[in-house]
Amino acid sequence: MSHTPYPPFFRMGRRIELWGVPFDCLNLNDFVSEIMERLSLGERGIVIFTPDSRALSLGILCPEVRGLLRRADLVACDGIGITFAARAFGVRLSRVTGVDLAWELCRVAEKRGLSVYLLGTKWPLLEKAVAQLKEGFPELAIVGYYHGFFSGEGPIDEIRKLAPDLLFVGLGFPKQERWILAHKNCGAGVLVAVGSTFDIWAGRFPRAPIWVQQVGLEWLWRAFQNPRRVKRLWAVPFLLAYTAAAWLHMKLNRG
Repeated sequence: MSHTPYPPFFRMGRRIELWGVPFDCLNLNDFVSEIMERLSLGERGIVIFTPDSRALSLGILCPEVRGLLRRADLVACDGIGITFAARAFGVRLSRVTGVDLAWELCRVAEKRGLSVYLLGTKWPLLEKAVAQLKEGFPELAIVGYYHGFFSGEGPIDEIRKLAPDLLFVGLGFPKQERWILAHKNCGAGVLVAVGSTFDIWAGRFPRAPIWVQQVGLEWLWRAFQNPRRVKRLWAVPFLLAYTAAAWLHMKLNRG
């Protein structure tokens, strides 16, 4: 069962694909280590996406979205529905959220003297997010930041001039992915799609309690915080039902 030309599940080394959407089987520390190693080797223009269950569901249904996600260098799983889907095919896929990945990258960046640029959300929230980041990492080199409500290419000239080691882009899915792919050669070392990370850092949408995260209900917590996200709740049950149907189809064919 699939709307895609790809099988429901495919694995090659540490990377898996779910209906043609790739994910790297790395935990948070492994992602950070991999990114830092690539930077240390002089690699630039590294594209990191962090799709959630809605992104994967749209990837199943929409070839254009699936094509976007396939162009990333590294893909982290930021959705509990995705981890369940992977487990149905026998793979334990760690959940690595965009907000956690960005925070840990900043922790290491401070120690290594790497520079950071933030792009996204509204000015007041962005300034609060930057303040929070400076409080957490006083020695972090934040070389610039710009709001996400721009026309055209945004502050691309400034980014080219600054050439930050880490460029966090929080424009929402899939706008941020499209922007990153269009500007991956802007001189930034790593371009990371981080969704609503800046809003979370600014305190607009506080993180769910640890126990809520552990039981896999952070997506529901965030929906209650932000009523605009309620319309996205279809993605998790859709993905679970789609996975169950694909798993059953696979078992029957094997039988």
